[in-house]
Amino acid sequence: MSRYTNKRIFQANRTPAAKDILRSRNLTNTRLIETALAQPLSNEERGQYSMRTVIWQRRTRLFKLAFEFYGDSKLWWIIAWFNQKPTDAHFSVGDEVLIPFPLDQIYERLI
Repeated sequence: MSRYTNKRIFQANRTPAAKDILRSRNLTNTRLIETALAQPLSNEERGQYSMRTVIWQRRTRLFKLAFEFYGDSKLWWIIAWFNQKPTDAHFSVGDEVLIPFPLDQIYERLI
């Protein structure tokens, strides 16, 4: 499951400055992938899903939660989106983190 499926890819090596940066890194080009803009869920929509609650600890990380609950650390972004906190830095010790289920329904809603 990749969140990049069906996304537009742009080449980012058009300007002289970009070409200089790429050359300094021994690269010939790079790709930019279109960002998905998933809208937050309403409280009614949230109620359609089962959720597990985890309390954010000092060593908690989104990728670790994704691996623990979904078996794939690359799905950290689903937990981040569901909680409307895009990165680990947006959580504080003691925050409740909601882990949504079933994964396939959440994923279909997003993609």
